[in-house]
Amino acid sequence: ELAPDAEVVGGDIASSEKVFISVTAHGDLEGRNPVLRSGAKPGDVLAVAGTLGRAAAGLALLQSDTDAKSAYDDLVAIQLRPQPPIASGIAAALAGATSMLDISDGLARDAHRIAKASGVSIEISSRDLQGFEAALEQAAMRLEVSPADWVRFGGEDHSLLATFPEGSMIPREFKPIGQVVAQNDHLVTLDGIELQQIGWDSIRG
Repeated sequence: ELAPDAEVVGGDIASSEKVFISVTAHGDLEGRNPVLRSGAKPGDVLAVAGTLGRAAAGLALLQSDTDAKSAYDDLVAIQLRPQPPIASGIAAALAGATSMLDISDGLARDAHRIAKASGVSIEISSRDLQGFEAALEQAAMRLEVSPADWVRFGGEDHSLLATFPEGSMIPREFKPIGQVVAQNDHLVTLDGIELQQIGWDSIRG
């Protein structure tokens, strides 16, 4: 049984020169409409549930030549044994989230995906990301890198990025980090400056 209370009950039978994992997930919406990435509307609040940058920090520690990884077991654990906030996704849907997806490829890239699918632009505030960055400062100093890059572009946290109607009751586990506006020249900006679509690309790597 896996962390999100799911069991592995079968798998594909195939041969390959390299190891690969193929997953099929089934679920029941219980009569509700699905929350897609394409429903964000101008005026919505952008919010995140879970962590940002911690898995990227864990990966950097694992790849480092220092003994730093032993001092940050919590970050390494998030990279090796992610625990997606499944319950938060359900709470978001019940609260009327207009769009949602998991942040597996990095905040910047996945915010672009919501913006593109919804035909809107997204404005993110660096002030609202400071808490995520502060939690990584010590590890970043140890590796002499910027925690901001981990938070903005690092993936594999498997947190949830969602949008909620302005004035709605946002579930407490979601932290607002920006807003949705009418589509303009830039799909995603950080403090008014275009945020590049950097992050993991499953096709290009």
